Amino acid sequence: MENKNAIIDFEGSISFETMEKLLNQLKSANQFNSLRKPVRKRVYGTVVESIDNIFKYATPYKNKGPSLDRPPQIKVKEQNGKFIVSAGNLIGNDQVNDLKYKLNLINAMDDSELKRLYEEVINKETKEEDRGAGLGLITMAMRTDEDIRYRFDPAGPVHSYFTMQITIKE
Repeated sequence: MENKNAIIDFEGSISFETMEKLLNQLKSANQFNSLRKPVRKRVYGTVVESIDNIFKYATPYKNKGPSLDRPPQIKVKEQNGKFIVSAGNLIGNDQVNDLKYKLNLINAMDDSELKRLYEEVINKETKEEDRGAGLGLITMAMRTDEDIRYRFDPAGPVHSYFTMQITIKE
């Protein structure tokens, strides 16, 4: 059943062309354009970060067998005066504990603690082997009044399918 409140409901590989198409789809939606400017910026920024995370960190899923044939997905919908951004992608199990740690940490923080962490991470020297400082997760947490919801579903012996949901009030 198609969700008539969905602004974006995409499943598949993410490329620069796809990113541009999805962001244009968001910007042209009536529900999005009727929002107050600060809310539009929070929704837009969250969608950008979600797509960027998929682009940077998703494990390729094609031709890896039926249990791993789970393409990335991104959905943006309006529901009960809120915008819900959901994203999912295949990751290696070696990433699960680090991602859980970061999400639990930022979910436990208040606004001032998130701002302090953001400043700390942005000013930290990065090493070449760093996969990411978690800035995207921190900025998404700063845009919502709710915890970032997430889950990891097993997808074969060395992979999991990671999904997260960020809710933004109008």
